Amino acid sequence: MSKHIEKYLDELKEALSSLDKSTIQDALADAEDHLTTALQVEAAERPEMSTAVLIAEIIEKYGTPEDILEQYSDIEEITTPIFAASEKSPGRGFRAFCSVVTEPRAWAACLYMLLSLVTGIAYFTLATTGLSVSLSLLPLIIGIPVTMLFLLSVRAIGFVEGRMVEALLGVRMPRRAISPGEGLGWWSRFKIILSARSTWTTIIYMLLMMPLGVVYFTLTVTLFSLVLSLIGAPVIQYILNEPILYMNQGVWIPFYVMPVVVALGAMLVVLSLHLAKQMGKIHGRFAKAMLVS
Repeated sequence: MSKHIEKYLDELKEALSSLDKSTIQDALADAEDHLTTALQVEAAERPEMSTAVLIAEIIEKYGTPEDILEQYSDIEEITTPIFAASEKSPGRGFRAFCSVVTEPRAWAACLYMLLSLVTGIAYFTLATTGLSVSLSLLPLIIGIPVTMLFLLSVRAIGFVEGRMVEALLGVRMPRRAISPGEGLGWWSRFKIILSARSTWTTIIYMLLMMPLGVVYFTLTVTLFSLVLSLIGAPVIQYILNEPILYMNQGVWIPFYVMPVVVALGAMLVVLSLHLAKQMGKIHGRFAKAMLVS
């Protein structure tokens, strides 16, 4: 990369420091891609011009860091993650507390918790397999391309997981996959990826997602199984003729207690959705810290 482009990107990063770091990553990726491509085209068409002159012309057309800041600030106002935009402002009272049942973000967080078991197992398997194979083959010539392929897959998974986190948890994540070392040789790209902090934090995230996925999945399934059994108590006991509780023998709940049992089930739905929503926010912040470069 030209030192002039690097200088512009440093200035742009400083100018955008007030924005979300996912937005900064997207803006830097857009700028680097545009400037690098434009420089290659202009250098081929006008080889007699110096790189400094060409870069100055390209940057003038692209915009100053202040112009880019204004543009991306406007973009962020109209591209808020859908579930973050639909979140209701917290109110007071019992009715406001129960309104979480109508919030898409809470239900989407539940869906993420259920999917996390599958994705967590897949991430953990790929991370452990990739690390073991790469380390075992690294002394050989074939080890470097194998390691490069593994690290590229890690970056791809980090991007895909980020898109899932934004879609279901409503946390702003990068919308552009970074292509490290655009225009450089494969060895230089390998060194950039290997030394990047986000590469290793993404691997740690992949390893942690399996135990987290087990916890999320177990908690979600347990709570909603209990909810269904409480709300469906009249159907289970009086239509299917099955007791609700089993200890040494089946425990039958008296008919006059049934309204209380159903009400407890309905309240547990509300509490479960509040829990899922808060856990989704916490996991979203954790994902942003680990996956955003």
